[in-house]
Amino acid sequence: PFVHSTVLLGAHRTSSTECYLAEFLTSQSRNEEALFYRLSASNLAPNDYALVVAAATALRLSERKTDAESWYRKAVAMRPNDAHAHTNLGAILHLQGRTKHAANSYKEALRLQPGDPTTLGNLAKLGIIEPK
Repeated sequence: PFVHSTVLLGAHRTSSTECYLAEFLTSQSRNEEALFYRLSASNLAPNDYALVVAAATALRLSERKTDAESWYRKAVAMRPNDAHAHTNLGAILHLQGRTKHAANSYKEALRLQPGDPTTLGNLAKLGIIEPK
């Protein structure tokens, strides 16, 4: 059965409690329920970069790529100088077949963190650079 934090916690819901519930549900392979709590935690603490990325990743893993893209874009807006934020955005764009936009995100990530093997590998998959 679906666990509702409002029933368990009443008015004491916090991003931390929602995260703990998400972790528990994930450990029980209850991924759709965990997604609900990841999104709830992010909404309760909208300026928490780690929670935004966790929500985006949970959406990606649930094959909700368009929703994940929105959350990854929010992460980039929060930390425009973070190479990983741009790599994550590039990856979700890549998965959606939006290769030109993915390449631009990967290139920005590489500008911020030259030589990053993940980003170089992703650019190679797009055929932008030769694989090493």
